[in-house]
Amino acid sequence: MSNLTSASTSHRLGVISILVALPFVSLTGLFGKFLTLSPLLIVQGRTVFAFGTLLLALFVLRKRIFFKDFREWLWLMVSGSILGVHWIAFFQAIQVSTVAIGLLSFASYPLFTTLLEPLFFRESLQRRNVFAALIVICGLALMATSTEDTNAIISGSVVQGLLWGLLAGLGFAVLTLLNRDHVRNHSPLLLTCWQNGFAALVLLPWSWSESWIISAEEWGLLFVLGVVCTVGGHTLLINGLRHVRAQVASLLIAGLEPVFAIVFALFLLREIPSVQTLLGGILIVGTTVFMTRKSN
Repeated sequence: MSNLTSASTSHRLGVISILVALPFVSLTGLFGKFLTLSPLLIVQGRTVFAFGTLLLALFVLRKRIFFKDFREWLWLMVSGSILGVHWIAFFQAIQVSTVAIGLLSFASYPLFTTLLEPLFFRESLQRRNVFAALIVICGLALMATSTEDTNAIISGSVVQGLLWGLLAGLGFAVLTLLNRDHVRNHSPLLLTCWQNGFAALVLLPWSWSESWIISAEEWGLLFVLGVVCTVGGHTLLINGLRHVRAQVASLLIAGLEPVFAIVFALFLLREIPSVQTLLGGILIVGTTVFMTRKSN
């Protein structure tokens, strides 16, 4: 009985950690419009600020900074590279289309996670997770076809946006599964630090040839994106994976992130959502609340 209670408490704490992270993560998409830089430069600046902040935090807190096992460094390089590609695809989707198209197509990743998790961890594919993921996608489709997105839907750029968004979703699903396997043995701060560090290192040869003439305002936005959204949001997300299955975590993020983003867009960009968008959001929130009532 005590083990069941402990598991339930751990699951609840994991869900809370993910929910606290969501406002920070949801702001990320808006930076694709706030910044006029290329996706490559946005991600390069983001990862550099995040890595520097996390490295300083680990040093001040006197936490472990380096790994002794070569295989850990190899895994971090791979996962860091995936992180960089995922973020570039995400911002590219937003810049070639709209914030809505980018976020909604990216939010397809619960389906990738649901299908890939049994292959990664030899676990059974639960019917209710598949069903819930399909409901989430239906809610997202309802939001994507709302009246304010009509111009984007009929334009040629929407195809590019959807394809880049799907690539971002696949990358995030793989990264979530990789983190789940390692987060039980390492600090979320440590993992987030070196994943950002390797992402910055891998992208450097390509970003070096870009124009680095950036205004003070854009440097400030990159700092907020790298420190507040990345360090705060993704550390909490990785911490949540200690206690929550990747399928449930992905449903939470994919279901609620667009809803948070719409609220932020309302206040920061003065974008008023249509009734259809709100109905899609209600469908998504209802599904995620139902899915997180019990631990998988």
